[in-house]
Amino acid sequence: MEQSEPIFKKWAPEWFVRVVLFMALLPSFAPLGLYASYSSYAAGYYGIEPADVQFSILAYYAGLVSFFPFDPRLSSYLLSRQYFILSVSLLVFVTWLCSLVHELPIFLFLRFVQGVIGATVGSPCLTLIFSRLDTSRARAMGYTVFYGALLTAGPVSTAIAGPVLEYFTFPTLYQIYILIQLPGALLLILILNNVRLKKRIPLYQLEWPSFLFFAVTLLSLGYLVSYGQKLYWLEDNSIRLSLVLALVFGALFVVRQLHLKRPYINLGVLRFRNFRLGLLLFLLFYLFRGTTGIATAYFAGVLRMDGWHLAALQVPTLLGIGIGMALTVRFVLLNYSVRGIWLVGFTLLLVYHVWMYFLFGPSQGPGVFVAPLFLQGLGVGTLMVPITVFTLSSLPPAISLSGSYTAVTARYLGFISSIALVNFFQLYWRTENINRLAQEVLPGTSQLTTRLQSYQQNLHSKGMDLGSAQRVATRLLENSLEVQSQLRYSMSYYGMVSVGIVLLLLLIIVLPPVRQKVLSFRQRPL
Repeated sequence: MEQSEPIFKKWAPEWFVRVVLFMALLPSFAPLGLYASYSSYAAGYYGIEPADVQFSILAYYAGLVSFFPFDPRLSSYLLSRQYFILSVSLLVFVTWLCSLVHELPIFLFLRFVQGVIGATVGSPCLTLIFSRLDTSRARAMGYTVFYGALLTAGPVSTAIAGPVLEYFTFPTLYQIYILIQLPGALLLILILNNVRLKKRIPLYQLEWPSFLFFAVTLLSLGYLVSYGQKLYWLEDNSIRLSLVLALVFGALFVVRQLHLKRPYINLGVLRFRNFRLGLLLFLLFYLFRGTTGIATAYFAGVLRMDGWHLAALQVPTLLGIGIGMALTVRFVLLNYSVRGIWLVGFTLLLVYHVWMYFLFGPSQGPGVFVAPLFLQGLGVGTLMVPITVFTLSSLPPAISLSGSYTAVTARYLGFISSIALVNFFQLYWRTENINRLAQEVLPGTSQLTTRLQSYQQNLHSKGMDLGSAQRVATRLLENSLEVQSQLRYSMSYYGMVSVGIVLLLLLIIVLPPVRQKVLSFRQRPL
């Protein structure tokens, strides 16, 4: 940093600076899952299919991930306050446009741009977080805060969206998001001095080709997992084209990085064994977290919870994440065994999945899910810090930024992989369960007749005529079969993930000792 003037105003206490930084960072990730748990609302407002809604979420994510390596060049050109004001203004403007458009191609483009601008907000915040920590602690803590914001963005978005959509129209959700973005942004602008965070680099020889190759690769993979199941995978021309684009542009990106003097992402990070192991853990971690969407679908589809109850169920998850990260970061800074922390974290996730497996039912109350959801958040928070520190601490400082960009990419790949698995097994198991139920309850059998008669008599006793009662009873029976199918699918997927976690725990136990680079923290632990 070139300036002699401090980055923040002298009157701002340290605790206030850190709170403001987190308040400014979190909203830049919130649009990622802004309507993820309420995709039917988004589909109804834009007149699109659920797969389109899913792809719009991945378009934002692809923009965020692909532009992160590009942002340091841009942010160095302007003074910190100017750059942040510009980024927040653009993010607010694009968010407002998203609430106005109804054409799918324009909406998808705006979502990608929204992700790009989200990176220009998040990256400077990350740099400012580093500025508040001494050098030895910055690498361990800065990215932990970054991934912590990513972890909490989903539950926070769900907690906000539920009550809003319960009473207001869908565009109001964007307006509420804009209002949430402003307090942290305005406070950060208020306490920032107009200084430069790094040496100014002229805006020439920008690595636009690498950004383009990277973005097309991520978008093509996102399209593949969003529409593959719906379009029967390689039987559809657009799916084949997206696969070809992902392979070709991915290969072009890799080849270009290997020949650039200053690569967009230094792929030399993959030479480090611990870094590769950390990426694998990241991938598995986000695969296991894919069950949260299934739980939300169960709460809304089977238990018919309203927005307020869904929002309330995010509180124990957020509380668990906060407590888990706060405790684990202390253990990491005190050089506790990383393997031991991994075992504790994945065991907590295992308990959560097994507990939920036995809780799935057609008539549960919201209160019974508070404890398992807290355990899930606690497990997630416990794992994020040691995985992040283990992965990035194995790299030399010169390429640590490339390591962080690669880790974010692994997070994206884990996220889309979980979507692909959920989409595949949802169709497979629900179809199998419906066929099995249909065989168990065949037309003309006493079981089917008894259930239909029960529905008919109940409706008829409430004043409905016999013909209408028969039609409504048939629909009620179909809904009952659908609920049973969803319950069996949810149990099957949670059971499969539980087995996967058990296998990973056994692998962590039997692996030879991990050669962990010992981190030295000269200041007192957090």
